[in-house]
Amino acid sequence: MDTSFLNLSVSPQIVAIIGGGFSGSLVAANLLRNATIPLTIKLIERSHEAGRGVAYGTQIESHLLNVPAGKMSAFPDEANHFLNWLHKNGYEEVIASTFVPRRVYGDYVQAILKEAEENTPAYVRFEKIFDEAIAIESASENTTIYLSGGECLSAHKVVLALGNFPASLPQPLASLENCEHYITDAWSHNAIAGLNPEDSILLVGTGLTMVDIVVALQAKGFQGKIHAVSRHGLMPLCQEQNYIYPAFIDVATAPKTARQLLHLVRQEIKIAASQGQDWRTVIDAIRPVTQELWQALPLTEQKRFLRHVKAYWEVHRHRIAPEIANTLDIATKLGKLNYYGGRIQSCQELENGVNVTIRDRKTGKNRVLHVNRIINCTGSNCNYRRMQHPLLASLQEQRLIRLNSLSIGVDTATNGALIDADGKISKQLYTLGTPRKGTLWETTAVPEIRVQAANLAMEILNSFNDKFYAAIKEICFSKQPVLASNESQMIFRQLFDRESCTYTYLIIDSETHTALLVDPVLEQVERDLQILQELGLTLRYCLETHIHADHITGTDTLRQITGCVAIVPENSYAVGGNRYIRDGDILKLGSVEIQAIATPGHTDSHMTYLVNKTHLLTGDALFIRGCGRTDFQNGDAGSLYDAVTQKLFTLPDETLVYPGHDYQGRTVSTIGEEKQWNPRFAGRSRNQFIELMNNLKLPFPKKMNEAVPANQNCGKFITIWDFQI
Repeated sequence: MDTSFLNLSVSPQIVAIIGGGFSGSLVAANLLRNATIPLTIKLIERSHEAGRGVAYGTQIESHLLNVPAGKMSAFPDEANHFLNWLHKNGYEEVIASTFVPRRVYGDYVQAILKEAEENTPAYVRFEKIFDEAIAIESASENTTIYLSGGECLSAHKVVLALGNFPASLPQPLASLENCEHYITDAWSHNAIAGLNPEDSILLVGTGLTMVDIVVALQAKGFQGKIHAVSRHGLMPLCQEQNYIYPAFIDVATAPKTARQLLHLVRQEIKIAASQGQDWRTVIDAIRPVTQELWQALPLTEQKRFLRHVKAYWEVHRHRIAPEIANTLDIATKLGKLNYYGGRIQSCQELENGVNVTIRDRKTGKNRVLHVNRIINCTGSNCNYRRMQHPLLASLQEQRLIRLNSLSIGVDTATNGALIDADGKISKQLYTLGTPRKGTLWETTAVPEIRVQAANLAMEILNSFNDKFYAAIKEICFSKQPVLASNESQMIFRQLFDRESCTYTYLIIDSETHTALLVDPVLEQVERDLQILQELGLTLRYCLETHIHADHITGTDTLRQITGCVAIVPENSYAVGGNRYIRDGDILKLGSVEIQAIATPGHTDSHMTYLVNKTHLLTGDALFIRGCGRTDFQNGDAGSLYDAVTQKLFTLPDETLVYPGHDYQGRTVSTIGEEKQWNPRFAGRSRNQFIELMNNLKLPFPKKMNEAVPANQNCGKFITIWDFQI
């Protein structure tokens, strides 16, 4: 973190996210979007890229989402986020009911992560680490994560975004574990490689993984026979566009046994059918309360549900796109795809394949299939008791997790925190998605994961905020001086508005507990008030560098709430200021001195402020490796060149430069750096600078028509605020 963010010894908080698939990437994106304090986020992903995971890593175009695009937003409070992204990225033909390729959704998740990273404040760092976490050690304040590459890293909070582990090995197939004809992981690169056109394949499992393999085989032009077997032999069911069915289950009065719940649902399906409604509408109506219903069931009833209802629930709940259903139907009618309900009794490895004996579920008779390859499609493995994985072994060895009594994932608190082997809720370790299945049951689809990711990010940020502001208070109001005795008691903070990329500067005199804000932004007033309140500060002044065109200032709102004095540059056409500041004026805040330096050019009344002769707030006159435009508000390129080169560049080289905006995440520079490296000024004559600036042809700021009139009145704007301070 750049130490210019705070002149305080407060280190950034560190969050490590283990797993860079969908759930891990969403947690990272939510942290990046909402962080307001120094933060470092480390996203650890064992594959070569983040944001896709297994589900969205496929490059097969016919692998479609199982849910229409209109329901696949990554953010619970932005329902059309995915649709809007599609329309902006070349998919204008997509409508809410379209089932788009999963590859495209992977692009979307990566774009979300990239955008969040690019727009994050300068005091937030994001780091991707492509390695595998193999062990964890947790202490009172920090957790150490060991990576397979030999590196170890420390974090204050750790999110286990583990996703789905490969399928477990069904017992009848144990003898084939090292057999070349058996594929343990359906998503491995060699799962369907090297097949001959006349080969026969057995897919063990008839759920969504089986569907993906069949679709992949079809895409490769496979012409052989495909057999699919599961205990119940249930075929995947198709999505259909349905009406919204009214809620019919009250969690408080709902049955507390699996049998009674099943009976209630069946009754409701009959009622729906009598009204011309499809059974799918009834199943979907249960979705909002599924987690509560599951948690209300006693353990014995949860086990009964898993034994007797689970297979039927999943085939009705997790449905496939109509296009995919049509592909399977055609393959079945042509005899290329056959389903079997039964149990595998034995496997006999032969030189040219495997003979598999299946006992039919209905008749009890044995059927022998000769196949050239067997692919395990039984779905993800949630039984962490039997799983051989170094990270899970480490967590168990140190008693940091408590395995769920149903052998499905681990026990968690309502906020996603892990519960350790002694029943204690962790304050450092969290998880979401599949590991919470035993606790929540419905937890692996996008609607649930997006809510968990958003809530978990805020849970972590809120805990950091409390700690951060407590540290700030201790430093600000300690009897010990913050700085050396020969320096002023100034505290300097750089704040950021993501929409306009505007920096607001909070300057504090720690001795008098007074503060001033330079260039506050209307949309960030609540943030500014919260900081002032939590630090026990009195806001004395709001100081403007110029009349802004890209955002509305928060000065008037802050003045109304706090009684501060609004100060604007002289000759700025602002009628709402309490005080006007001229070139050379010195404003005092306790022991802090702010000198005004007239720097016209961006606008004709632009002012730069030199704080304690060390910190130069340049507004739009001088950016890091750039400068503000000069083509409106009486701007003048020649005046700007003169102001920068004859006034600002004559300051000591070590003077810190803090701009009014930055669009690339840079926070601070120096006069020496800008004299040498700023391409607008370095090696450029006055005439060359004028020619350059006059030919930029930039579009006007979007908010210009409303911002300029409002800012001429210090941001007086018709709106309603309800803050307490």
